[in-house]
Amino acid sequence: MQTDAALLDEIDRIHDDAPERAAAMLRGFNPSELEVGRLGELAFLYNHVLGEKFGEWNEAAERIAALTARENPPPGVWRQLFAAHSLRGDALGAASARVGLARSTGARDLEAQWAGELTVLSFAPEPLTRSADVIALAKAAGAAEPNPLDAALAACFNNVTVRLLDASRGQPLAADMAQALRVGAESARRFWVRAGEWLQHERADYLCAKVGVRIGDYDAAVDAAERGLAIVAASGDDPIERAFLLLPLAAALTGLGEHERARTLRAEADALAHDFDSGVASAYTQDVRELFGGAPA
Repeated sequence: MQTDAALLDEIDRIHDDAPERAAAMLRGFNPSELEVGRLGELAFLYNHVLGEKFGEWNEAAERIAALTARENPPPGVWRQLFAAHSLRGDALGAASARVGLARSTGARDLEAQWAGELTVLSFAPEPLTRSADVIALAKAAGAAEPNPLDAALAACFNNVTVRLLDASRGQPLAADMAQALRVGAESARRFWVRAGEWLQHERADYLCAKVGVRIGDYDAAVDAAERGLAIVAASGDDPIERAFLLLPLAAALTGLGEHERARTLRAEADALAHDFDSGVASAYTQDVRELFGGAPA
C-alpha cells in the first residue's frame, strides 16, 4: 500500500499528463495523516487540477479550507485558499485567507495581499490580459522592506513570469507584456536574493536570461546568464544548472551577432545534456525549442 506521501508524489507526477486521473486521486485522497509540511503542495494541486484544469473552484476552495483545520498549516495553504476563494468570486473568503496568511507568518496584511494576488495570477485564465496587474504588483512589492513573505513573493513572481512567458510563445510581444515579463523576472530575482539559497539565486538569473532573450534585450540576457554561471561555478559547477544557463547565453549571443561563441557554448551545453536522465533531457529539449526554434547546434 502506498503511503500518503508516496500517493501525493504520484499525483504530482501525473497531474499534467493525466489530469482526469489526478483529479480522481485528489478526490479520494485523505489528507488527515499527511505531514503538515506537505499540505501546501496538496493545496496547490487542488487549485491547479480541480480549479485551473476543470473549473471546480468551489470544490478546490472547500478542500483547501478543510486543511486549515490542521494545527499550524503552512503559509502556502493560506495563499492557495486566497486564490481559490478569489477565483470563485468569494471576496469575504479571500479576505479571511489573507488574514490567516498574515497571522501565520507575521507579515503585514498588505504583504499577504500581494502574495495572494500573485497566487491568483498564477491560475487566472487568459494570462496575457493580466500584464498591468503584474506590473502594478511588481511596483508595489518592490518598495517593500524585507518581510516574512519574501520567499513566497519570490516564488509567486517566478511562477507568474513563467506562465506569461509560456503564454506569449509564438505571438507578437506587445510593449506592456514585455514590461510585465521584465519586471516579473526582476522581482523574482530581487526577492530570491533576499530569501533564497544559491540555487534560487542562480535560477532567478536563468529566468531573467530567458526573459531577456524573449523581449530582445540580449545584453541584459547575457549579463543575467553570466551572473548565474558565476554562481554555479562557485557552488560546485553542477552540470545541469550550467547547461540550462548556457542555452539562453548562446541564444542572446546569437542575437548580438556573436555566432562563433554562441555555437561553442551551445555545443558545450549539448555535451553536458548527453548524460541527463529522461525528465531533465525533456526539459532541456523544450528550452532548445523555445530559444532556438529547434534549430540544430
